[in-house]
Amino acid sequence: MQDYAFAKHAEGNWLSNIEEPYPTGALRMRQLAWWRSPAVPAGSLVIGNLPFDSKNFEFDLKSLIGTLPIVLGDPRKLSPEKRSDIKQWADWMVKMQNEYDYMIFRQDLPGFGEPAEGAWDGWARINTETRNGGIIGVFRHGSKEKSRTVTVAGLDPAKKYSILLAPDGKNIAQMTGKQLLLEGFNVSFTNSYDGNVFEIKMTD
Repeated sequence: MQDYAFAKHAEGNWLSNIEEPYPTGALRMRQLAWWRSPAVPAGSLVIGNLPFDSKNFEFDLKSLIGTLPIVLGDPRKLSPEKRSDIKQWADWMVKMQNEYDYMIFRQDLPGFGEPAEGAWDGWARINTETRNGGIIGVFRHGSKEKSRTVTVAGLDPAKKYSILLAPDGKNIAQMTGKQLLLEGFNVSFTNSYDGNVFEIKMTD
């Protein structure tokens, strides 16, 4: 048990260790973040202990990016391909932090509620001070719906933004801040348990 006023000024607040395997573990991560982030800064929420060699590491990591992403393991034991994939994600997160200072922001995605089995959920980490963009995560967790429309708040309605799939930066769409708020863009998954993280980048 910890006082929220104390946690507010801490560099990290260790919430829990996740022991459940995929896909339940990733759901627990997102639930913890959803429950606590209204009172404790998301950038201080530490959820452990995601191992490097997790069978579904990328899905787990996408969930963890909504908090303070910390993983455990010896990278020397990984295959060169997996080390390369993890490095790409790590470099991407550093770049996003430098661009948007996203670690001090977190919002709910409009129309997406508490993470739960059989539903869609998501998070946003938009810099609402500069309004130059940020990152969002969208997840299908056993839902019968294969697609959802995602809208994003907190942007400059008159500016144009690119929606880029992480971590490779594939351009999904280009919309104004007003269009992103009122119309949104479509996200679809073939697998019942899947997720993606997107960069929302101001282009003018």
